[in-house]
Amino acid sequence: MLCSKPVTAGPRVLLVDDDAFAHRVVTLLLEEVHSPIVLEWAPSFDAGLTRLLAGGVDVCLLDFQLGERSGLEFLEVLAASGLKTPVVMMTAQADHALDVDAMRAGAVDFLVKGEFGAAVLERVVRYALERSRTLEKLRESEERYSLAISGANDGIWDWKIGEHALFLSARWKQILGFEPHELSDTIDAWFTRVHGEDLPRLKAEIDVSVAERARHLDCEVRMLHRDGNWRWVQVRGAAVRDRTGRATRMAGSLSDVTSSRSRDPLTGLANRVLYLDRLEHALVRARRDPQYRFAVLFLDCDRFKVVNDSLGHTAGDELLVSIARRLEKCTREVDTVARFGGDEFAILLDDAREPDGASRVAERIIEEVGRPYELGHHQVFSGASVGIALFRAGYQRPEEVLRDADIAMYRAKQAGRGRVALFDEQMHTRAMTMLQLESDLRRAVATNQLVVHYQPIVNASDQSPWGFEALVRWNHPSRGLVPPDDFIPLAEETGVVVAIDLWVLEQACAAAAQWRRDFPKLLPTVSVNASGRQLDRPGAAQAVLDVVARHHLPPSALHLEVTETVVMNHPQAVANLSQLRAGGVHVVMDDFGTGYSSLANLHRLPFSSLKIDRSFVKRLGSGDDALELIRAIVTLGRGLKLEVAAEGVERASQLEALQGVGCKLLQGFLFSKAVPAAEATAWLGARAARVAR
Repeated sequence: MLCSKPVTAGPRVLLVDDDAFAHRVVTLLLEEVHSPIVLEWAPSFDAGLTRLLAGGVDVCLLDFQLGERSGLEFLEVLAASGLKTPVVMMTAQADHALDVDAMRAGAVDFLVKGEFGAAVLERVVRYALERSRTLEKLRESEERYSLAISGANDGIWDWKIGEHALFLSARWKQILGFEPHELSDTIDAWFTRVHGEDLPRLKAEIDVSVAERARHLDCEVRMLHRDGNWRWVQVRGAAVRDRTGRATRMAGSLSDVTSSRSRDPLTGLANRVLYLDRLEHALVRARRDPQYRFAVLFLDCDRFKVVNDSLGHTAGDELLVSIARRLEKCTREVDTVARFGGDEFAILLDDAREPDGASRVAERIIEEVGRPYELGHHQVFSGASVGIALFRAGYQRPEEVLRDADIAMYRAKQAGRGRVALFDEQMHTRAMTMLQLESDLRRAVATNQLVVHYQPIVNASDQSPWGFEALVRWNHPSRGLVPPDDFIPLAEETGVVVAIDLWVLEQACAAAAQWRRDFPKLLPTVSVNASGRQLDRPGAAQAVLDVVARHHLPPSALHLEVTETVVMNHPQAVANLSQLRAGGVHVVMDDFGTGYSSLANLHRLPFSSLKIDRSFVKRLGSGDDALELIRAIVTLGRGLKLEVAAEGVERASQLEALQGVGCKLLQGFLFSKAVPAAEATAWLGARAARVAR
């Protein structure tokens, strides 16, 4: 028999008790305090179970003994049904053992009949409701967490700091190729699969995240997959802290980022990481299969910087994407085309058994890349220089093959661009020699092995001193005095030339300032060569002016010599030269007559002087048209109000010819070779004495 009260907005409580007196007592208690609780009564085990299973009950008050059946059995049946209604057990007497049994069976609380009033009853019901709602929220949260873990593409980890065990989700293990039962949930199972080069960094990042409250863990490392390959994974995490701020737990995610790390984001081609991985596999296959061969092509594009500087980075990116598509067109699906950054690309020709196959592909690439490109409203041209390295038994690592292809590519560029070069052992020997030379050169700059020699420049009319050209020499500890032609090109290529140029400038300005103090009637000038690397940097002009000012040298006493190539290939150099000219420094076009657009540049650039190249002077008296060419240059200079000098004067006949056409300044062995500063001072002193007489 079921009894009920009218439905109100209060919680619905079901009393399961076979004693009608108990029902009456509970009813009176609730009426006494005008409780909003809606009470229902089930007088038997089966009636109570049926009502609960019907739903709509918020709390159940359950008698410990229901006829021949117990409340503990009731709780077991209820638990088996999956119903989550909170149950408060009522006993006839205070018995701690019975209470413990009830709690273990699933009861949320207990009451002793005859020992509780209305307030206690309401409190117990309210507590049971709150606990039920809390548990329900917790279950929902756990379900969401479980669903998130199972549905996420990332692996989840959870570690109680200081313990050996940790939680690793099934997806975490799956990323590394394992089933959940195949990898233990321990720190060792994780860390032993991290690449040896990356493990110290991962541990350090975890330590920092534990120690510093604001730091979250975010680290990319390589981990060993079950298939034996290394995968790049991103490890993220955050620490949970107690009230004192001490980290007690750390949890986070593991993501496979191998794919994103292996592709160039601009072109979609393979990047260096993926390329080297495939090249390593090719090496392994070649060692196992004597019939298998492969080839590596390394190429550098021409004129990319010109497009980037003139049309902007967007156009430059479009050009790179177009080049990438053309490279794919020239290769097969089994080949790997990669972009290494900038305008450098590499190609792995898989199973390249034909001896000349790689060369034919390279020639096809040069032809294809050299066709015009339409970028917006502009048609632009590019080109490529290609180096080839074929597989040979001596290769141990993929970097060695790539290195040799790179060496061959530089040989192709030196041959005139748009060329193909096949690597040979002589190239490697030369590259090693150059590498040693570069190391020695950097050491030379740091240990003051460089010296400056000075070659006089004289007035053509009477060979009186006009100034000196400062020329750097390398006093090599084993090779002796090394001329600039043997090391300046390498210094240009490596960037060491910037430090060399500034050092020479300091020495030359100091020497010139001293000469002008010692020989006030001569007031010699000093000419210093400037490289494109030096001038193509923001602030280069001010750096030169600062050196001049530091030595109290009038800016007009410094003549900066630059070749036409410098201003053609280095846009920033023009701005710096204009600033120097405005500051009073003279700018000289060196080797005039050898460039392809010298006349145009004379109008566009801030030159105050030009120096006729020695190749014209050398031909004087040989019967060709050298004299007329020099005469035309001198006339042009005079018309443009430019001072004209000639270098390479070695014979008296050349002196007479140059005097005859009106060349004002001369330089060459006829007057003096380049000499150390002390000898230059002595040379000046001797001529100053003649002036005094």
